[in-house]
Amino acid sequence: MIASVRRAPKFGPGRLVVDGTDTTVVRKAEFSLSPTDRQAARLDRLVAICAEVYNAGLQHRRDAWRMAGVSVSLFDQFGEIKDLRGVRDDALVFGIQPVRSALRRVDEAFAGFFRRLEAGEQPGYPRFKSRRRFRTVSWDEPACWKLDLDAGRLYIQGVGHVRLNQGALRQLQRLAERGGQARTLTVTRKRAGRHGWTWKAAVCFTGVAAVKTPAPNGLAGIDRGVAVTAAVSDGQLLTMPSFLAQARDEIAELCRARDACRKGSRRWTQLNRKIARLYAKAARRSDNWAREQAKTIVDHGVIALEQLKLKNMTRSARGTRENPGKNVAAKQSLNRSLQDAALGRLAYRICVKAEEAGRRVWLVDPKHTSTSCADCGHTERANRKTRDRFCCRQCGWEDHADTNASVVIATRGQTAEAAWQAKGAPLLTRPKPRLRRRKASPSQPELTPSQEPGAGPAPAPQGETRD
Repeated sequence: MIASVRRAPKFGPGRLVVDGTDTTVVRKAEFSLSPTDRQAARLDRLVAICAEVYNAGLQHRRDAWRMAGVSVSLFDQFGEIKDLRGVRDDALVFGIQPVRSALRRVDEAFAGFFRRLEAGEQPGYPRFKSRRRFRTVSWDEPACWKLDLDAGRLYIQGVGHVRLNQGALRQLQRLAERGGQARTLTVTRKRAGRHGWTWKAAVCFTGVAAVKTPAPNGLAGIDRGVAVTAAVSDGQLLTMPSFLAQARDEIAELCRARDACRKGSRRWTQLNRKIARLYAKAARRSDNWAREQAKTIVDHGVIALEQLKLKNMTRSARGTRENPGKNVAAKQSLNRSLQDAALGRLAYRICVKAEEAGRRVWLVDPKHTSTSCADCGHTERANRKTRDRFCCRQCGWEDHADTNASVVIATRGQTAEAAWQAKGAPLLTRPKPRLRRRKASPSQPELTPSQEPGAGPAPAPQGETRD
């Protein structure tokens, strides 16, 4: 299981985010769809309907609170879907699951708003979305869609049978052979391709058998940075090629040519497609590099990473008109380099590979890791002579600066590992499965929490339904 940083338990200087004890994992197969022109038109119509449902659900919650002071819940809106029959039958042609997924996105947007408000961050009230900004449709259950791997097709209610390419079939068959069961489907429209739009699909499988590999003894610390993307405590220095920087000159030239065109013209649209393709290609190459390096890193035993706050690290230094920032251009260049290095993507891939291989992953405090001596522990800013050279002013220890930092991270990971073992090696808390709330029928009384299998501590409220 992979825990979020916010909910990961803390032991000493580290937080346990992956315990590596699951025999089955959740995996996702992502692939391109090639619908016919008629199927693509139906998918466009489905996206437009879901965007309309999203905006209607948002407006419903806003008006209910502003006019009557009533808080509308997700299940209240689920119960009103039946009122669309006879009024908007075109919204139910594709099934009820896409409509529910759009309403669930409204609920998640408000949950994020209140969470940020409580944390003192910039809240960001949920906004309405146009058809151009609303591009994703999802199905929470395999009720309105079906995979037919023998025939190589994906059936979607209201759209038809979409043929799958060989790459998609290989991914899906690989997960199905490992015991995976298809649970959710997501279809996304992206701005790329020869005709302006491409369709991507993602099928989530549960119950996929984990491939456990023998774990060597020891703990590896990973220091992440801009110049050296990942420095391992055993001396490896892994640097990701600057894929986006290599394409930035071509992107800048295309942007200058686009600025000279009339907005909305055919030439302007063609240049937008080329820019989108270059960005997508750079993202795919960097993600592929992160996947390959994560495989080699997971070959170690326990893994310790820095708990970097990338959102704060890439924050703009521009400031306001009253209080303008300093060194804005230098900070902007640093932010661009941090984003090119894709440090968050590498950490995510390491966690995914570690979960399947049966490894533990720790996030440790990054404070003073670059200025602390790995040999004697002396901390001083002057220890780091240059960007690459570390020389302790107390004991004279010399090493590559990033390698020294990775050893310090490994030491803190060992401290967290010892604190975790001292408390009995508790595992991460698994989330409880969601219950299906139903109305009690006259012939079958509603079950109490003690009678319902896997029920939670509180009974389901009367009159609410849940998918």
